[in-house]
Order: sequence, then C-alpha cells, then structure tokens
Amino acid sequence: MKIISKKHPQTNTIKMIVLGAVLMLFVSFKTAKNDDPIYLDPSKSIEARVADLMSRMTLEDKVYQMNQFVGLEHMKKGNPEDDKENNDAQGFYKTLSINDVTKMCEEGKIGSFLHVLTAKEANYLQELALKSPLKIPVLIGIDAIHGNALVSGTTVYPSPIGLASTWNDDFLYSVGRQTAKEMRATGSHWTFTPNIDVLRDPRWGRVGETFGEDPFMVGNMGAAMIRGFQQDDFTGTQKVIACAKHMIGGGESINGLNAAPADISVRTLREVHLPPYKKAINAGVYSIMAAHNEINGVPSHMSKWLMTDLLRNQWNFKGFYVSDWLDIERIYTRYIIPQKT
Repeated sequence: MKIISKKHPQTNTIKMIVLGAVLMLFVSFKTAKNDDPIYLDPSKSIEARVADLMSRMTLEDKVYQMNQFVGLEHMKKGNPEDDKENNDAQGFYKTLSINDVTKMCEEGKIGSFLHVLTAKEANYLQELALKSPLKIPVLIGIDAIHGNALVSGTTVYPSPIGLASTWNDDFLYSVGRQTAKEMRATGSHWTFTPNIDVLRDPRWGRVGETFGEDPFMVGNMGAAMIRGFQQDDFTGTQKVIACAKHMIGGGESINGLNAAPADISVRTLREVHLPPYKKAINAGVYSIMAAHNEINGVPSHMSKWLMTDLLRNQWNFKGFYVSDWLDIERIYTRYIIPQKT
C-alpha cells in the first residue's frame, strides 16, 4: 500500500488538505437534514465541512485515511499461496484477503485505492466506504502516465519521452486535460504523474517515463500537464489531482539502478533536479510523491530538508505528499532493521 502521508510536524494541517481534496472532488451522497453533521451538508463551505469532520475524527481515524490499497479486482489476479505472485511489486498482501480489505473499507480503515479500472468497481468501493461510521469517500488514483492507458478503451498517448519530442507545452496541457476526463469517467480522481525526474544516467530503466535530460524542458512540460489535469482547482467532474514525482534524484542513482542510492551535491540538486519541482508548485500541483532512493544517505521519504524546509516553508507547497510503493515500510526494513542487526 501507499501511505498518503508526509514526515513533518504539520500533520493536522495536511490531513485537512487531503480531506478537503476529497470533499471537493465528491458531490455529497445524501441530502443534508437539520440533524446531519456539517461535513455531510454540501451547502456548507469546504472549510466548515473539513473542520467539522476533523473534530469528529480520532487519531486512528486519521491514520486509517492515510492507507492506500490496490483495488479488489487487482487483488483477484494474485495467488495468495504463491510467493512468486504474491509480492509487493504487484500489490498483493500476504496477510490480507479480499474479504479483509472489503471489511476494512466498510469500517473506514482505507482512505484510498489504486489500480481500479472500471466505474463499476469504483462505485462499489464508494458504496463500501459509505457504510463506514464517518462515511468518508475513498480517493481513487491511477498511473495515467501517458493517458489512462491501464483502462481498456481509453486514449493512449506516446510515452513521456515521446511526448517531449513534440517540444510543445500546449500539447502536454491537452493530454492532461483529455486524460482527466477519461479518468473521471472510470471513477479515478488522482493521477500519479507527471514524472519530472531529470534523466542523468541513460542506464536507468525508467528513461521512457521522463521528459528527458533538460531541467528547463522537464519543468515546462510537467507544469503544462499539471495545469491540464487540474485546470486550476481540480474541482468538478472533469478534473483530477496531479502528482509530481519522484522527489528526488532517481534519474541519477548509482549505476543507473532504480531505487539505488544517489550521491548528488546540493549544487546539482538545486541547479538540475529541483527546478522542475519549483515549476510544478508554481503550477499548483496538489500532490508530490517521494522517491524510492536515498539522497546522500537520507531516504527521500525522511528528508525534512526537502519536504518541509524547502518545498513547504520556502516554496509554499500547499498540497500533500504520497509515498512511493511500500516505501514507508521500507524505512523500517531497509534502514532500521539493518542497524539493529
């Protein structure tokens, strides 16, 4: 699972941002009555609804809303008895069955899903979430990197390195805008793109997912796509939340291996890798994904300098962070356990 989370002290503020995004994306599922909570009343302001909901949530409720699981149909593709199939790369959970995940959703213990490919499944998951005590809808995300290409029948554009070959920011805006419509048609609200990694090592296996090696071009094209996805405020039924990723430096990992450590000077970070993120924030990006790799010995998911001091405090990033695939768990398995042994 991914954790819709971040590692700095402003936890309540971030939860308000995330829940605000959820409330703004969803039309209320019921007509408010006089005895209904304020947060269930669509006639009230987003700020009032979020404040009311936050006041009703326990710490456990907030933590549960930061859990993201793959969709139920995706889980069915796995074989829980086969270790080769049941691995974190595919998003299957050795200790949880489909029934377990279904129950967790009904109990309000899941805040988000990914790999949900049909409106039918998306609606079913929302129905489960509405059975929960607080009736908080789930936020559904998908890797619509070059169109909503995981979904049958949608428009598939060239891969990002091919899109970069157009040298046309306006086209990237159009791709984002059209992709957002097709995502919403199948129940998704959040895309894990654009990838604004700057390519530095051609051996890296994710070259095709980037816009190339020029920070100026990467930043401009990423910002254009973000504007297309979000269209200023990401509210309504034709827009989605964009996600700039992966923060940071994956394109310059040691030996070009994905998720390998990166040894990058602060000067290179500021001159090469960070400028696209400044443009993404200026474009209003509402979520940012941390990278698998560590930077100069510090895991990207634990970098207070990046996530708090620079992006949030200096650059005024107002959105929320999301972890990459199981990387919160890997902080423990990769960095804490080895130190104990």
